[in-house]
Amino acid sequence: MNKLTKDRLGGALLVATGAATVLAGSGYGMGTLRAMGSGFYPVVLGVLLALIGAVLFASATRAPDAHLASAPAETAHLSGPVVQWRGWLCILGGALSFVVLGQHGGLVPASFVSVFVAALGDRNNSVRDAALLAALMTILGVVVFHYGLHLLLPLFQW
Repeated sequence: MNKLTKDRLGGALLVATGAATVLAGSGYGMGTLRAMGSGFYPVVLGVLLALIGAVLFASATRAPDAHLASAPAETAHLSGPVVQWRGWLCILGGALSFVVLGQHGGLVPASFVSVFVAALGDRNNSVRDAALLAALMTILGVVVFHYGLHLLLPLFQW
């Protein structure tokens, strides 16, 4: 599968997911900006997701496959996509850690650990970089979700 096909497929999937989220979220009360209903946040996120997908789909261009240009014709069909297991496992581990720690530890530990684990999925990140990113995202999350939106998830729960 070439880059053009991947970008168009990814864009179409984002548009479809965003549209489904808008459709599902619109069944709940929207409320107002001052008193948001339970459908407000999913609808806004669905619209943003669909817009990002549309931009990705529209901007898809074909890039030359450098690794196929240098490979002999008879071996080009043997090279398939390489699965990045570290990235997959760290992202899934980050999401799962947020679920577990959010329920048993609170917003601060759940946010820090989930961002830290997910950031380690990038091979270019060091442990120090992942910890710094996790600390900054935790501070931002506390300000936005605890103090700004008054999320009912406690900061710490032991």
